[in-house]
Amino acid sequence: MFIYKDKELGNELKERLSSLGLSLYEINAYLTLLRGGILTASELVKRSGIPHSRIYDIARKLSEKGLIEIIEGRPRKFKLVDPNIALRVLVEKKKRRLDKLCGDTLNLINIFALKGRLEDKTTWIVEIELADLTLPLLKRAKYQLLLAATPHLIAELKDELKRALRRGVNVTITSYGDLKIDDPFIKENAELYVRKAPSLTIVLVDANAGVISDPRINYSILTTEPILVRALTDLFYSSLIQTSKCVNSPSLKGRFISIWAIIHRLQGGERIRVKGVEVKTGREVVVEGTVEGKILDDGIASILLRTDYGVVKVGGIGAMLEDIGGVIFEIIS
Repeated sequence: MFIYKDKELGNELKERLSSLGLSLYEINAYLTLLRGGILTASELVKRSGIPHSRIYDIARKLSEKGLIEIIEGRPRKFKLVDPNIALRVLVEKKKRRLDKLCGDTLNLINIFALKGRLEDKTTWIVEIELADLTLPLLKRAKYQLLLAATPHLIAELKDELKRALRRGVNVTITSYGDLKIDDPFIKENAELYVRKAPSLTIVLVDANAGVISDPRINYSILTTEPILVRALTDLFYSSLIQTSKCVNSPSLKGRFISIWAIIHRLQGGERIRVKGVEVKTGREVVVEGTVEGKILDDGIASILLRTDYGVVKVGGIGAMLEDIGGVIFEIIS
C-alpha cells in the first residue's frame, strides 16, 4: 500500500485521470466536484480556476463520459456520479472502442495482405467482414461474377456490382429472400435470381477466386486454388441456381467462364468464340463457330459448335469427354 502526501496524491490522481482520456480542465472540474460535492457553475469556476466561458462545455463532456450529472434548474448544478460505478463504466466503454478499433485494423491488415497474395494458388480461413473481403475481389472481375448472398450484403456491394457491369462483366446474383435492389441499371443488366431458402454465401470471380461463408459464423474461406474454385462454381449452379427463380435474364453478350452460365440460354444459331484446351493434346486452342446444338446429360454440359473444320464438341473447364475444354466463352453474335 502506498502512502501519499496530499500534493503527491493529487498529482498521481491527475495522471491516472489523464490516462483515462480526461483533459486538464476536465480533471480540474472533476477533482473540484470530488472535494466540494454539488456545486453551481459559478462555484465550480471559482474553485477550479476554469474560465467561465468553458465551464458548460467541460461539464457537458464530463457528463457524456458518465462522470457527472447535470442538475437542471436555476442555478444549474453539477453532481459527481459515484466514481466506483462511473469510472468502471468509462473503462468498459473504452475497452469496447479499442476492441472494435483493433478488429477493424486487423480486418484492413488482412485485406491488404490478401490483395497482394491473390495470385498464389492457396486457401485461407479469414475473420474479416464479408463485405470488406468481397469488395477487393469484385474489383478484379474481368469476365464473370457470381454472387449468392443475403439482400443486405447485396445492397452493401451494389456500387461495386454496378461498376463491374459497366466494365462489361457478366454478373449473376442469387438473393436469399426478396431482392432489394433499387438500381435500374443492375435490375436490367444483371442476371437475377431469388431463392426463398437461405444458404451459403458464395462469391466467385472469373475462375480465379472464390469465397464461401455462412452468416452464422464469423469467418470465411477464400480460395484461389483452381480445383476448389471449380467446385464452388459447380455448387453455385447445381445447388443454388437450379433451386432459384429467375427474375431477370439479360441478353447473352460478352464473355463467360462457366459453360453453365450459357448452356441453358443458348437457343442455337449463336456465334461464339471459345478459348480453351484440346482434351487429347492439352494444347491451348481458340475455336470459333455457330452453335448447332447442346447436350445436357447427367450433369455434363456440352456445346456442339460448327466451325470451318467441322463440328466440335466443347465442354467446360476440366472436360474429359469432349474435344475441347472451354475456359472462356465469348458471345460474338
